[in-house]
Amino acid sequence: METTTLDTSQQELSQNKQLQIADLRSGKLWKVLGVLCLAGIVYAYHRTFDFWWMQWWRDNSEYSHGVLIPFMSAFLIWFEWNRIRRIPIKPNPVGFLLLVPVIIVQLAANRAGIASVSGLTFPVVIGIIILLILGKEAVKAMWFPILFLFFMCVPPSSILEGLSFKIQMLSTQCATLGLKLIGLDVYRHGQIIQLPGIDVQVAEACSGFRMLIALLAFTTFFAYMKVGPLWGRLSLIAFVIPLSHIANSIRVLLIALVGYYYGNDAMHTFHDYSGFLVLVIAFIALMLLSMVVKCQDFKTMPAR
Repeated sequence: METTTLDTSQQELSQNKQLQIADLRSGKLWKVLGVLCLAGIVYAYHRTFDFWWMQWWRDNSEYSHGVLIPFMSAFLIWFEWNRIRRIPIKPNPVGFLLLVPVIIVQLAANRAGIASVSGLTFPVVIGIIILLILGKEAVKAMWFPILFLFFMCVPPSSILEGLSFKIQMLSTQCATLGLKLIGLDVYRHGQIIQLPGIDVQVAEACSGFRMLIALLAFTTFFAYMKVGPLWGRLSLIAFVIPLSHIANSIRVLLIALVGYYYGNDAMHTFHDYSGFLVLVIAFIALMLLSMVVKCQDFKTMPAR
């Protein structure tokens, strides 16, 4: 009987000694460590942050959605905070071993001035630091907000240009086919659609690549926040690829029709606002599909 009581007391003492994420606010050492990590990240990635900022805000940027990604990732952590805060802290020294090669890549990319490669290491560094300071369970709890940060990373321009051109040509071909099916006399020369009295050039900004990347990011967030079978949520994400292409091809077709029937000025006006219209239609389609794949409800915040 005395042994049982002693074992119970030891277990309670051990549990009381476990530091939880919520207890970090009361520890000066952890605050100092957090400030040092933040300062180190800012110093190591300040050039990358400048590169991202310019890419996010430049005209016709494919990554204009990138500025929203950190806030969306932070929201996901806040949303799950009542569960995350209860996780015991168990620093994992394996983080040091994982951090070394990533830092080498980061330093090499910085020295070579390749900000796009440097940026791709940022979410990895965030995950490794969490592993090193908080432990494996914390990484498991925050894996999605960490990986979601990749949506703000701008890949090398060679990849962007190659993909954008292929999607641009595909959208042009589909829009031309649609106009022919309507019965119009239409020809295509590269990315230029020729109609009687007017030419419609499908520029890189209208290729559909920007819509694909933005829709993929927001649909991934949307699917994560949904309650339903895994296959249903994955199907929502997979649906984005054909959806973005079909939506952009229809947009190009409508722009061409407006130009054919109402003239060049009307075509440019419709072009400027049609992107928003197509996005609204795409999100309505996703909402309808979520009902079909049994993902109607959204997650609720974990109780305190």
